[in-house]
Amino acid sequence: MTPRVYGMLLTGAGVLALSPDSVLIRLLDADVPTTLFWRGLAMAGGLFAFLLWRDRRRPAALASALMHRNGWGLGLLFALSNILFVSAIKFASVSDTLGALATASIFAAVFSVLFLGERAPPRTWIAAGVIALGLMMIAFGGAGSLFGRALGIATAAVFGATFVFMRAIGEGDTLPGLALGGLFIVLATALPAQLTDLSTQSYAATAGLAVILPVAFGLIGRGPRYLPAPEVSLLMLLETVFGTLWAWLVLAEAPTGTTLAAIAVILATLAVFYWREGRVNRQAAAELP
Repeated sequence: MTPRVYGMLLTGAGVLALSPDSVLIRLLDADVPTTLFWRGLAMAGGLFAFLLWRDRRRPAALASALMHRNGWGLGLLFALSNILFVSAIKFASVSDTLGALATASIFAAVFSVLFLGERAPPRTWIAAGVIALGLMMIAFGGAGSLFGRALGIATAAVFGATFVFMRAIGEGDTLPGLALGGLFIVLATALPAQLTDLSTQSYAATAGLAVILPVAFGLIGRGPRYLPAPEVSLLMLLETVFGTLWAWLVLAEAPTGTTLAAIAVILATLAVFYWREGRVNRQAAAELP
């Protein structure tokens, strides 16, 4: 298995694990600070528990990673992206918010060119553009608020920057930074958050977040080691497809005909893109001595 395929599998599995995220945010049924507090606690608790277990024989290395500027920079970007994302979900429909995230791949491609000097091949730009058009059909064909969609696009910009930052770290460990991001969210929302008197449904949704978020972001956080940031962002677009379907099944937020057509465009584009990637990689491997 090539590193590229391994990166695709890691990121794809993480995105599928993350796909119920928006539905769980809705089921938590709390205000933005409260939702963010429990979300941050779920991420920080799960990731720190894993890090403490993984690095139990080398605590000094973990402490050094947590104090490194890369970890703090990644943590701040990750915290900001989550704050924007939860706020967008509260002000717009799930499909509108996830549709606005279409621009993440475009932001990542632009940031990669500007800050990393990477040159994405034309097929990546074409795929990103087609998918962005498809997801804009979702975003602007819905009934959600313009403010919520604007928050979604801001989220996409920060997510794109986050993936580029992960890519810049290279072989460095991204999990401490993601764990710090969860902690930053907890610290930022602890005072305004409602910490008691939540419903049984809200606690159940929190438990679900505690399971899926550390697993999902742990897998996604390793993707940029093996893939360019724009391609990681393209795989993240699968969350839009499956997140919209989860909202339809669980919350009865039925997508419009436009949304269903856009989902078909997204899946077809991704299928063609990765089929083409596979051909290019096989040809390159065959040309090696």
